[in-house]
Amino acid sequence: MMTEDELKAQKEDAEDDLDFFSSFHDMILETEWMIKEELEQAIDETLDDYLNASKKLNEK
Repeated sequence: MMTEDELKAQKEDAEDDLDFFSSFHDMILETEWMIKEELEQAIDETLDDYLNASKKLNEK
């Protein structure tokens, strides 16, 4: 079980990652750092991490 501090850190990391994906979405695809499907999967996984951490924090 994660501590409250670990959950907060996970949520903050997910927010940072989502901000990065949002800011550099077009560049990531243009430079072929990731293909569209990989980027979408990364965003989905990051959203899942954010939502899971948020849910667990609300339960405390």
